[in-house]
Amino acid sequence: MSKTKPSFLHSERPDLLQFLLLPLGCLIRSPLIVLVVVLLGYLLWSIVDGGLNHLNPAKPDFEHWQVNQSFTSVKVPEGETWKINYESKPISTFQGLVRHATEIREADYPLLSHDILITSGDFADSNKVVATVSNHRFFWYSQQTNKPQGTINLLHTVPVNAEIYRSLSQIKAGQTVRIQGKEILSIEHFDSNGTWLGSWHDSGCNTLLVVLVEAFP
Repeated sequence: MSKTKPSFLHSERPDLLQFLLLPLGCLIRSPLIVLVVVLLGYLLWSIVDGGLNHLNPAKPDFEHWQVNQSFTSVKVPEGETWKINYESKPISTFQGLVRHATEIREADYPLLSHDILITSGDFADSNKVVATVSNHRFFWYSQQTNKPQGTINLLHTVPVNAEIYRSLSQIKAGQTVRIQGKEILSIEHFDSNGTWLGSWHDSGCNTLLVVLVEAFP
């Protein structure tokens, strides 16, 4: 296989830290001390392995992109192309309290706009569940004996147009929202010559082509 530059979520580089953390996936329920250690590890990894992407101004640019009608192909004037593969399920709806909302600045994947953590039930109560987001993954911890009731979903959003992008940009932690869209299985990245550069896959989260955003007081 030729040398490529895949996404850090799909890295082929033998990395000891990545190997050790791989079984943790996207959702971790563990003692608080372990959670702290994991978060520190991800922070270090972010700095060493692509953390500077957050300083990159890459973001959706619908004015110059060539997007096909089914939103399965996005091409920029320089020739780079992204092919989007969707899951078979119909439109998905996520509704609840936002506990985290930040912009995504992945230079290789400018289609991605925001990480938004939407919760309900016990997961929406900070007194019952501690929740945090790091490197496009979420973690939660609870001292309750029983598993918390409710839902918790981290959305990696791909806005379908500029209007949806502006609506996503206005979402803040503490708001109640309803977001609808089609779930994405993978995003394949190709250069201007058609050479595969890498792919984006989430792990237990929800990469979503967003078609509707509603925010409530």
